[in-house]
Amino acid sequence: MIIGIGVDLVDVKRFESIIFRWQHRFLKRIFTDKEIRYCNTKKHPAQRFATRFAAKEAFIKALLPRGQKGIRFRDIEIDQHESRPMINLHGEVKRLADEQGLAKVHLMVSHDGDYGIANVVLEK
Repeated sequence: MIIGIGVDLVDVKRFESIIFRWQHRFLKRIFTDKEIRYCNTKKHPAQRFATRFAAKEAFIKALLPRGQKGIRFRDIEIDQHESRPMINLHGEVKRLADEQGLAKVHLMVSHDGDYGIANVVLEK
């Protein structure tokens, strides 16, 4: 049974300018060390950071359509498993997901030039 669907679109150039301006202060607030290491090994890191940010936003929209205060972006970690993106949950986000009976997360991310997009479907 589907319990939530979320999608988010990110302007990569805008995201790149935010990273340039705030650098590690911004990255450490939004991404885990594992995510930062992964993105920084790629040819266009800003593109990777942007799509991961979109995935976090899409997940939040799917799990909490009315929003939720106290959600930390670092508690939603975008990882790779067999060359496919996946989501690891930690802290308060994991507790909320368990409370709602979340059993499976379907995640798709893509980027093309100036845009990154993510789509999340949650199953009970």
